[in-house]
Amino acid sequence: MSGPAAESVLDIADWFFKKAETAGIYLEEDKLHPLVFLAQTHYALKNKMRYLVPGLFICDDNGFHEPNLKKILKFGLPLMGKTTLSEQVCAFLELVWQKYGHKNSFELISIVRSSPAYRKHHAKGRAVLVSLEEMSADFGSTPPPADKQSQRILVSQNGPVMVSKWQPRKLSNTPK
Repeated sequence: MSGPAAESVLDIADWFFKKAETAGIYLEEDKLHPLVFLAQTHYALKNKMRYLVPGLFICDDNGFHEPNLKKILKFGLPLMGKTTLSEQVCAFLELVWQKYGHKNSFELISIVRSSPAYRKHHAKGRAVLVSLEEMSADFGSTPPPADKQSQRILVSQNGPVMVSKWQPRKLSNTPK
């Protein structure tokens, strides 16, 4: 079994914080936890059950959260240096951000709480530890992958960008 794609859940959280800051959005903790959960789940589904972050998630009344991240964020945002995520992980996180980043925390919590994994493991007032296989089972499809022929992800000076084949617009044959 191969190791996780990122060294820590803090690296993924920091990526989301920086992405939100660049987009001019304040990323509250209630939005971060579903984003990290969805990233872990989609990454596992897309990469043969490989972990994005080395950690398990807890299911409680608010959805899923990674307990170490939750405890650290109680004390405020941690000071993070430059994270060393691979281009592949950054490109994947970009897809997750494109799919879920525009949603507010209530919408994200609703998505997570409507999943079969949440309904199966939620016990009111209790925290239940859920394995990667259990939280990913029947969760849904992965973020839409780029069509290999028409789109691909490259890294520019501003970070990952979606590159697609140029398709000029059609002009009418009738003169004006």
